[in-house]
Amino acid sequence: MTHRIACLLLQLLPAGLGHRLIVALSGKTEDVALSPAETEAMASAKPLRYGTNGSNTAFEWGEGPLVILVHGWGGRAAQMAPLAVSLAGQGFRCVALDVTGHGDTPKRLVRWHYFLRDVEALTQSLQSDVYAYVGHSSGGTTLMAVRRRGGIKAQRYVCVCSPSYPFVALDSVRQNFNPRERLLERHKLYLAGEFGIPWPDLERGGSFAGAGENLLLFYDVRDRLVPHTEGDRIHARCARSTLGKTSNYGHRRILTAPELHVAVGGFLKRN
Repeated sequence: MTHRIACLLLQLLPAGLGHRLIVALSGKTEDVALSPAETEAMASAKPLRYGTNGSNTAFEWGEGPLVILVHGWGGRAAQMAPLAVSLAGQGFRCVALDVTGHGDTPKRLVRWHYFLRDVEALTQSLQSDVYAYVGHSSGGTTLMAVRRRGGIKAQRYVCVCSPSYPFVALDSVRQNFNPRERLLERHKLYLAGEFGIPWPDLERGGSFAGAGENLLLFYDVRDRLVPHTEGDRIHARCARSTLGKTSNYGHRRILTAPELHVAVGGFLKRN
């Protein structure tokens, strides 16, 4: 379906059908090319299976306290691999997953609740206490939502370039399809349902409710997708959380940044 036809249909279809079209079109993903650093890090990974009948893939590095790493919307486990290798070298067992619809999973459609469901499923399948969760972009926002509803528990949480709520998804729908306001309001309710948090609470950063000194927030000033001020917003809400920033990497390349690797390693080892 062409973009022009989709936009026309969204002006004509009843609200229910129109929103179903928005969800279908915005949930498609494509393969993400790997950088040399990601390819090198994946070469030392041990594949794992998790989920129903072992249908999903994860990757493992190192030994020690367990750290689970979650990529963002449209990403893949390999994007977390350089950080996982670094943390493995600092004495941690790191496991990065491909959320359904990403990476090596066969399904090419994504829903927000897949993140919440898959993080919980991987946690259960590993049958080990998780010391820390690390999420990039929306991977951080969703894992914090799982934490809020009691689906996961750890001593440390790290969110890298994570939005306080899924405004990037909402802005994308608005910019790409210019739907009627009624459809945008319906999409807000949909997102709230996917996260399991009422929209007003979600918009206020409700995924991070209750997080404090055990939360590290890390952002880049040149990030064009998630403004670094999102870190300030979450930091203000989460008393005694730790906030760090770089200024040279942007949204994705920050995952290979030495400054991030040092900061995360130090935070995880902090007494």
